[in-house]
Amino acid sequence: MPATITLKVSEGKLAGQAFVFDERATCVIGRSEDCQPRIPDDEEHRQISRHHCLLDINPPDIRVRDFGSLNGTYVNGEMIGKREKGLTPEEAAQIQLPEKDLKDGDEIRLSKTTFRVEVFVPATCVLCSAEIPEDRKAAAQVRPGVFQCEPCRKK
Repeated sequence: MPATITLKVSEGKLAGQAFVFDERATCVIGRSEDCQPRIPDDEEHRQISRHHCLLDINPPDIRVRDFGSLNGTYVNGEMIGKREKGLTPEEAAQIQLPEKDLKDGDEIRLSKTTFRVEVFVPATCVLCSAEIPEDRKAAAQVRPGVFQCEPCRKK
């Protein structure tokens, strides 16, 4: 199984939904029909912009950048970007806002909707690079974070 990034909606009307990425992807979260993950275009989600933030995903790496949203994008409670008052969405789109690298357990909050980031990286043998199945991981660990598959251990 390859490395994966899972975005689980942990708070808000969409709680329980999950979006899994196992290959390189760039996607925009927002209310517009061309967004993925797409937020409903309803009264409860009006504080989320049509094109709110950008995700750059290359498992196991993920980063987020606000797209100049009016209400901002938050990572673990800290605002990482939003447009200044008086700027139109088109003007804000011209501003290069900072990107934030994410890690397992981080939370991205857009208004009342929160996504929890889950990063899965399979264990691999340090000698032959074979993937170690999850149920054999404990037996294959030779020291913290270092694994050897059964055939390599027998050599």
